[in-house]
Amino acid sequence: MHGRNVLKNIGSALLPIGAALATIAATPAAQAAEVTYNVTQVYNQVVYDISHPDADTIFTGTLVWDHDLAQPVSLTGSLTQAMVTAMGMTSSVSLGNMLSAVYDDTLGGVLVSSFMLDNTDVFSNSGGVAGVNGFATGGTKEITGNNNAYVTVFVSDTNPEAPLTDAQTKALAYGDCTPGSLMGTGSPKTCMTGWLKLDGTAGGTMMGTAPISQTITAVPEPGSWTMLMAGLGMMGFMIRRRRAS
Repeated sequence: MHGRNVLKNIGSALLPIGAALATIAATPAAQAAEVTYNVTQVYNQVVYDISHPDADTIFTGTLVWDHDLAQPVSLTGSLTQAMVTAMGMTSSVSLGNMLSAVYDDTLGGVLVSSFMLDNTDVFSNSGGVAGVNGFATGGTKEITGNNNAYVTVFVSDTNPEAPLTDAQTKALAYGDCTPGSLMGTGSPKTCMTGWLKLDGTAGGTMMGTAPISQTITAVPEPGSWTMLMAGLGMMGFMIRRRRAS
């Protein structure tokens, strides 16, 4: 009977602590003005009508989003080059310059683009002038470029972690015009590109990329982890104290 009372007392003592921990765990990171998110995009490469996951182009990056202003602060990351050498042998280019953020009222969010160089002059149809048709959200058939690379992600202005609709997914795109990006040809004038056409089929260099996916997840705030660990420590202390009594 005494053992039951001890367990009951421990349980009663832990209820408020457990409730507090649950509140901490459930508190969205969006309470802060600027929140950091992990971003992953996967462009499945299609070659001769066959899907080649080992040749996927993958963007892995970090997005800092200002929830008060509903706009990006920064987007950085790396873009793999899965077809630079043998199939499945990857290298990557660094995209560290967020130079474009365009709000699309129809899609309900912002198309954010980050570049390898400090300019948007990716494709050769820009005529060497940065910002003049230098890249394209939603993709382009342009296959010659200016030794630059970019990626475009979509961010909902109400919930950056929301799954994308078909229309939003069709706004994603990448272009890699760095040397060797197209099967290791070594030419700085040949690009690897990927997007989805309006009918949902693959678009891009060779036979394009399909399907395309994007996930955005919030990075836990350091303060939340500190509070959580402190709460767990308190739970352990209460259990030891109850057992001793």
